Amino acid sequence: MYSKKYKIIRGYNAEDYIQIEESELEKAYYCFLNKKDSIYTGGAVKGSEIIAIQPDYHRTMGWNRGYKLGPDDYNELREKGIDRKMQLQLENTKDKVQYLIQTKQENLIGKNAQIPALEKGREMPEDIKKISGEIADNFKIK
Repeated sequence: MYSKKYKIIRGYNAEDYIQIEESELEKAYYCFLNKKDSIYTGGAVKGSEIIAIQPDYHRTMGWNRGYKLGPDDYNELREKGIDRKMQLQLENTKDKVQYLIQTKQENLIGKNAQIPALEKGREMPEDIKKISGEIADNFKIK
């Protein structure tokens, strides 16, 4: 199992980013959306400088910083499902932080709080899970 790592993009050069841990995602989105300055494990950043929050595939996979990813690397990320899992986590975290801001519950940001209103809409119905599992089984190479 891979430990998911992320980065806050704050410039347009390859090294213009701050490394953050998975546990800092909610805080990063809050600071991005509200233009708040903050300190992370990888350093400090002005909220107004944040351009994007992205997966850090290099740290997640143990690849050297600065190594230019090639087609084989992206295929490995896709085959292992890492790229999709990390993108989904980014989307879910953004939705959660926006919800907490809109409902004036900012005190829950960064506390790993479960939000039933958001979780309910994301659950896949059992019949869909069963069908998708059967489809996947039919496409396995034998």
